[in-house]
Amino acid sequence: MAGLMSGFGCFTHAVVRAVPQSLARDALRSGGLEVDLLKVQEEYEEYVSVLKHRLGLEVLELPADEALPDCVFVEDAAVVCGDTALVSRPGAQSRRREVKNRAVKAALTELGLNIVEMTDESATLDGGDVLFTGREFFVGLSKRTNQRGAEILADAFKDYAVSTVPVQDALHLKSFCSMAGPGLIAIGSSEAAQKALKHHYSSLQCHMIFRNHSNMLICCSRNISC
Repeated sequence: MAGLMSGFGCFTHAVVRAVPQSLARDALRSGGLEVDLLKVQEEYEEYVSVLKHRLGLEVLELPADEALPDCVFVEDAAVVCGDTALVSRPGAQSRRREVKNRAVKAALTELGLNIVEMTDESATLDGGDVLFTGREFFVGLSKRTNQRGAEILADAFKDYAVSTVPVQDALHLKSFCSMAGPGLIAIGSSEAAQKALKHHYSSLQCHMIFRNHSNMLICCSRNISC
């Protein structure tokens, strides 16, 4: 397992999942936005290329499953830190099939990780609500993640502090904030985003605006740290 202060930014593998044709028709989305499947596929291929050729990661690509239209967002199915992988229990009922079909769990097992499964049916957790800074976890309490899910994550990763953050006006915590580098948090400009982490930090290390149209390039892989 990586050291407490060096767990961020040191990755060896990435797990991704190909884009199903059913994404455009059946995937969960807000606002009734149309999905340009060709553009999504182009972005996905570019994303995988960056992981492989610019970052030098070993990429494990899982096949698309047409019965699981949201499966490209593989980040939501597991949280990985060090040598432990917590298989989540997604908040959306339809997405729990992604965990039950075992493709992600099998991939993480193949990588030699210790697998922890969420079996408490009162708990929900989406990986998109989990932000790891390298020394602590922030867990967004949202429509997809609840307090019990955060408690199970804390139990799975006992070496790290876990703090909860209320998520308002967004699907996930990482819809408006993300790690931009070691010790550097990028956060959106909305009032809800600006307030989200204020009670944890008196001043955020970084204030940035990211307008994300497809939501594809930020949440369709799960990085595995060294």
